Amino acid sequence: MAKKYFTPKFILFIALALPTAFLISLDRIPQNPEWSRFADHRSWLGIPNFGDIFSNLPFVVIGFMGLLFLFRLADNGGNAFEFSWEKAAPTIFFTGVFLTGFGSTWFHLNPDNARLVWDRLPMTWAFMGLFCQLISDRVSARAGYLMVFPLAGLGMFSVIWWYWTEVTGVGDLRLYLWIQFAPTLAIILMLLLFPSRYSHGKMYWGVLLCYILAKIFEHFDAAVFQALGFISGHSLKHLFAGGAAWIIFQMLAQRQTTYGTKDAKR
Repeated sequence: MAKKYFTPKFILFIALALPTAFLISLDRIPQNPEWSRFADHRSWLGIPNFGDIFSNLPFVVIGFMGLLFLFRLADNGGNAFEFSWEKAAPTIFFTGVFLTGFGSTWFHLNPDNARLVWDRLPMTWAFMGLFCQLISDRVSARAGYLMVFPLAGLGMFSVIWWYWTEVTGVGDLRLYLWIQFAPTLAIILMLLLFPSRYSHGKMYWGVLLCYILAKIFEHFDAAVFQALGFISGHSLKHLFAGGAAWIIFQMLAQRQTTYGTKDAKR
């Protein structure tokens, strides 16, 4: 009887439900004002905070390359997609990556909450695009497609909601934190519990590793800058996050359909 209920899809549902319940149970979480005080303030060529700005270049380059690759695919999606409409999730992902390069640059020119909105908005597209791409690859192709636009909208709303609560004096990051971290747990479970419909599926582990390293370097921004001297933890965060996007691009360019799941068309 237990096997009937504790299916991979049920476990995945619980993995999303528990963080949701946990964050709802918490008090409002305001933005820490210390967060925008980055370690590397060096200027070069008249550009302030040059390291944190220049390290956004991979987002622009890789995002553009990903979008160009997707738009050049044949109508049937080529080898990368069994169904052409599966391109929706990676299109959202690479659009988010591309725009993050500009939004993050704008923010780091003069970091404050108003500019942080334009940094975080496209990042939520990247998060949700990747999440729905995993759903499409491993759980249900149709579900990944149907969920990507509502979840991308939810991601944008989470940033708008956070900023509105900040300016009204009751800052609340809970929904944005859910957008960042709950799908990460679900992605790990999808990689462990669901077979991929495509080859090169193990490359997602490299994406996950780059993301984890990016968050670690972000947290230890000043310590890394003090230890290395020439680059800060936040700049390395940008580079490793760009590395994650590069792995996604390489995976899509190389993979082929394996028809590994029974419900691929559902």
